[in-house]
Amino acid sequence: MRIAICDDNIILHEYLKKYLEEYSADRNTDLVYDDFTSGADLLAASGNNYDVIFMDYQMNGLDGLETSRRLRQKNVRSAIIFLTSYVHVVFDTFEVDAYRFLTKPIDKDRLFSAMDDFLLSEDDSSYIVIKTDDGTRRINTADIIYAEASGKYCYIRTTDDNILFRDTLAELEKMLPADSFFRTHRSYLAGYRHIETCTATEIIFDNKERALVSKLKLSAFRNAFLGYVRRNNPHQRTKL
Repeated sequence: MRIAICDDNIILHEYLKKYLEEYSADRNTDLVYDDFTSGADLLAASGNNYDVIFMDYQMNGLDGLETSRRLRQKNVRSAIIFLTSYVHVVFDTFEVDAYRFLTKPIDKDRLFSAMDDFLLSEDDSSYIVIKTDDGTRRINTADIIYAEASGKYCYIRTTDDNILFRDTLAELEKMLPADSFFRTHRSYLAGYRHIETCTATEIIFDNKERALVSKLKLSAFRNAFLGYVRRNNPHQRTKL
């Protein structure tokens, strides 16, 4: 699980990570941290693909609420857990769809409860967990646009990142729901959700990137994709 801690008090980072390491050991869950001491630094970070963001409500420069507004404007869907000494601001955090609110000093039991609730609230069938050079990554399958083979490994192109998966495209295909993805070519696996149009030789996705379609798979792909459209968006008009 990827976690961002955004607080201008570096001491808080240390004791929060101490508690989270205890949680990690107790729940046998891998956690990877990025530290930020300002909202501007967090907003500038590439990807922003965190599962959980611990956000200080009051910071120098951009405060936590404004930082969260800007994250939501960038379509960042991370669970935001606000940290503050002032209980009365809890209602302000609803505006940015805050997941939870923890008062300072952080109570370990409340922190553990928040983390447990977050893990339970996630629909595991919508996620895959992979190993990367940066550790364990949990990826929402709805965010996967396509995957491309690269030697013995493959790259997973998501809505906000390009992730090297240290296994084959065939192994990735086994992990993904067959009704949402199609192996269009020996080097490409396409996600139906992000397809904008298709020609006789390639697919164009909603991010304007492209993937190849082999002649042998074109007919089967078109039939499968039209079936997906009928199941999920019966009124959508798609160019094939």
